[in-house]
Parts: sequence; C-alpha cells; structure tokens
Amino acid sequence: MTGLEWTVAESAAWCDLVCGGKFGPRAWTSPRRTPEYYPDAVTLTPDATVADILPFVDGSAGCSVKDSFATLDLPGFSVLFEATWIACGPGVPEPGWRRVAGHGFPSDDSVAVLSRGSAVVVAHRGDGVVGLSNFSGADDDWPGAVAAVAGAFPGLPVVGYEHGEALGNAMAHGAEPLGPLRVWVR
Repeated sequence: MTGLEWTVAESAAWCDLVCGGKFGPRAWTSPRRTPEYYPDAVTLTPDATVADILPFVDGSAGCSVKDSFATLDLPGFSVLFEATWIACGPGVPEPGWRRVAGHGFPSDDSVAVLSRGSAVVVAHRGDGVVGLSNFSGADDDWPGAVAAVAGAFPGLPVVGYEHGEALGNAMAHGAEPLGPLRVWVR
C-alpha cells in the first residue's frame, strides 16, 4: 500500500472504532447516523462509487461522506470542505505532553489522548501509521503535538488531514501533502 492508502485505511479504522459500521471492498459505511463530526461513510479506494455508499447509510439530511480521494460526485450532497491528507513530522519534542483519560474517546490500547496545557490531540494506531486527529491548540503547539503522537506509538509515521489555516500551519511545520479529500454533506 502507498502512504495515502495507509492513511485512508487508518482514518476509516478510527471511524469504525468510534462509530461502528461495516467495511466493504471500496467503502466503510455506518447504517445509523454517526456522532457529530464523524462521517457516515469513508471511501477506501479512488474507484468507489455512489453505489458503494448510499445504499448502506442513513442518507437523510445531515448525512456526510468522507470522499478520501476527491473523486465522487454525490447527487443531493454539497461539499462541506476540501482538505489535504498529510504526512506529519517529525515534530519537535516538547516537555509536558502527557496521556489523559476520557475526552469521550474510546478506551482502547490503539488510542492515546494527549494534552499539554490547553492543547489536546488524539493519536490512533492503525496498520502501519498513527493517525493524528482532533487537534486543538495554538499554532505553535502543532510541532509538539506531532512529536507527542509519534512518541505515543514509536516507529510509525504520523498522518492525518487538515484544511484551511490549519493546513497552512501544518505545512509550515513540516507536514507533506499526500492527496486531496472532500467531505460531502446532505
């Protein structure tokens, strides 16, 4: 698999851990509405189609789809945002980052919620990569957050996605683009 494919697979595995659902050959889908900020479907391959997604989700208002390769055209949906998958790192180790409990994330040995002051980031160990998500903090907290995620699961590349100003900040701190994605919403 390529770096992008590992990254997409980790993202879908994270959604499955948080939301439950089902993996198909070209998409992960949840038959019931997922929690806020989580998609109801994630494409796993660039050739995923509407038929791989819409029959397997609650397609009512609020349904969202993470189009991992920005290749879909979803009738009745609009683009919520466009983003970029990124390989992060290596980050700059900073003292004070520690594992914390809770924050509403699953208690699982593949998950680490890390905090320093008011900054928080979630790390999820996938197959071959560790996903960085749910970052909140100042722009200058980013390098330490990346290093904390890398430290939580040593030896794995740190990946994720960002958009807007957060993408600019990640790129300014050494992240490299892997490919585009879109999030669609009905």
